[in-house]
Amino acid sequence: MIWEALKSGLWSKQGRRTGPFVLPTVILDIQPDFVAGARLDRSSRQVRRVAVRQLESGTLDPHVSRPNLIKKERVRRAVREVMETVGNGGGSMGVLLPDSSVRVAVLRFETLPSQREEAEAVVRWKMADLLPFPPEEARISFRLLSQGGDPVEVLGIALRNSIANEYEDVVDNSGARPVLILPATAALLPSLPARDGGSQILVHLCSGSITTVVSVGDSISIWRNRQLQGAAARGNGEILREISRVLATCHDRLKSEVDNLWIYTRPAGHTALEREIGEAARRPVQPITGTDLRADTLSADEKKLLENFGMTFSGLLGSQI
Repeated sequence: MIWEALKSGLWSKQGRRTGPFVLPTVILDIQPDFVAGARLDRSSRQVRRVAVRQLESGTLDPHVSRPNLIKKERVRRAVREVMETVGNGGGSMGVLLPDSSVRVAVLRFETLPSQREEAEAVVRWKMADLLPFPPEEARISFRLLSQGGDPVEVLGIALRNSIANEYEDVVDNSGARPVLILPATAALLPSLPARDGGSQILVHLCSGSITTVVSVGDSISIWRNRQLQGAAARGNGEILREISRVLATCHDRLKSEVDNLWIYTRPAGHTALEREIGEAARRPVQPITGTDLRADTLSADEKKLLENFGMTFSGLLGSQI
């Protein structure tokens, strides 16, 4: 699955890699409009509890280089209230960040050193052109997307240390230990079906941001994020144009036609937008619903929260299959 391209190269607290992927027992998803949290049961693949707290406009402003938490105490309070509802589940925590806070790129090299430390230095050098801050201030993670190919393709992920510290600070008193940090869209990737060939696109719309990820076969070929501003954030026109750009890139650069187009909007339920995207893309749009997720212990209200805000949690549970 596409998830394999990410899970062995994620960050833990203080920038240390996690080694073999182990799903945390609690996930916090911190976005500009809300904080969502879930307590997960790895053995039964169930979401045991879900909670969401809304954030006022202007509380959190995601950006790759400047401070994100404009009103940190309000975010801290929302995190505390979510954690009081879901519980710490034994102590390990994952934190999902706004996509606009993290720089993700598919990088291409003629060769890459076999030693990981040397390879990381090369990836850091390559990503320097994509970062609006000094590269030595970044936590860098990467994963090979191709083995022995020409060129060598790498998925590079960069998070500024100061921004990571902001988010870690608001969860430090939650009673759980942060062991995993990644952009929210990465948590949706396990929801996509495995494919031997052909292309598919994941579109994630959340809090005025659009992220599009293109996979060809079982590898990631394109990762784009745009923060929509002003009128663009209130209408569908720029969303449709962004998807059209990605489809054109698939046709012209990747020489690949898209078989499946998946969409997840938060909060969920924008059927009119899904219809417009399908008409513009001239192909069916399939919403990510997590229909295979077992959530028997949730109340009706929690199930609604999971549907509207929590398919990232469902995706991470799917990664355990």
